[in-house]
Amino acid sequence: MTIKFKGDKIRIDPAPELSMITDSKTGDTVTLMHGEKKAMRISGDKMKAAAEMVKKFTAATPTEQKAKLTPLGRKETVNGMPTEVFTADTSVGKATYYIAMNYPDGPAIIQEMKAAQPSALANSGTNIPDFRDLPGVPVKIEMDTARGHVVMTLISAKRDPIPNSVFDVPTNYTDMKMPDLFGGKNIPENPAGSRVPGSPATVPLPSVTP
Repeated sequence: MTIKFKGDKIRIDPAPELSMITDSKTGDTVTLMHGEKKAMRISGDKMKAAAEMVKKFTAATPTEQKAKLTPLGRKETVNGMPTEVFTADTSVGKATYYIAMNYPDGPAIIQEMKAAQPSALANSGTNIPDFRDLPGVPVKIEMDTARGHVVMTLISAKRDPIPNSVFDVPTNYTDMKMPDLFGGKNIPENPAGSRVPGSPATVPLPSVTP
């Protein structure tokens, strides 16, 4: 996965055939399907509506929105980088963070990551800590979820110039209509006693550009 930040824009390439471009101020997102040369747009308002739906079906409460990071008093080296280990019990599962306190250009990298993750949408519907909660650069995150053990590792972070065109929709792509959430109806109430197991929200980690 490659993630690029520039100003208010963020581009995530989770796979060669898919890209997501987000305006961090408005929350507007464009998903690019490269094989089909199509672009699907969703407004920030619809993203917030989807987040509200997730909160209802995961039975999230305000107190669940932030899991506390607890230092384990343990240090480990990840890809040659000294880290301090933290843990958090989240609604998705137990998370372990390997945080580099002295990552090169760490403060600038964290600042860009924070700016690109609007609080209204950050890890919506879960209480997974976002970048505003981290004391350094997360070089590895492990998560035990209902779907299994997930590991995310930072390969590298670069502060090279990025052309504005990286965040533009290619002119030869056609727009794909985004279906109305719930067919235009109000967000359904969470049925009593029901709870949909959450899955980990995408955790942006700056990665090597191809």
